[in-house]
Formats: sequence, C-alpha cells, structure tokens
Amino acid sequence: MQKIFSTRLEEATLEELERATRQLGMSKRQFLEEAIQLRAQALGRTAHDDVWTETLGAWRRAGSPRTTIRQARAAFRQSFERHHPTPSGPAPKGRHARVRR
Repeated sequence: MQKIFSTRLEEATLEELERATRQLGMSKRQFLEEAIQLRAQALGRTAHDDVWTETLGAWRRAGSPRTTIRQARAAFRQSFERHHPTPSGPAPKGRHARVRR
C-alpha cells in the first residue's frame, strides 16, 4: 500500500535529486525508496543488530524501585486530588458538578 509523504527540502537537494534520477533513469519515488532502504540497512548492521539488547534494558532506572513507586503514587495522588476535595486540603476552585436527585 502506498501512502503520501510530504517534506520540505532545500532547493539544492531537490536539484541533486533531479540530476541523480535523470542520470540513473529512474523515478524520484524509486530513488527515495532505495535510498531510505539502503540507509536503514546500514544503520541496522552497525548500531542495533539485536532487538533484545535494545529493549531488555528498559526496566533499568537511575533510582531505586522504592523511589519510582513513591514518585508514581505521588503523581497519581496529585492528579486525583486536583479534581476532588480531600479532608486534608481545600476543595478545588471552579465549578462543582451538580447531582440531581
């Protein structure tokens, strides 16, 4: 399936693209597709050959698990209290929902 891709390029780059595709006798689309595939293959060979090496380290954090848990709970509590009054603090400013009975 083909999709439309739009980008802004420098005029010099577009002129180079025009020259190269004319010399090679190929369409601009074909030229760009091959260039992207070659660049991606070169990147894959050198830097990140193993997907597991890239993703398994995601669980490693700078702080301790206790610190991470404390920060997550504090963020949750703060977002919850932003919309709901608590016994320890004042009610939030603004409109309150009206409950019809």
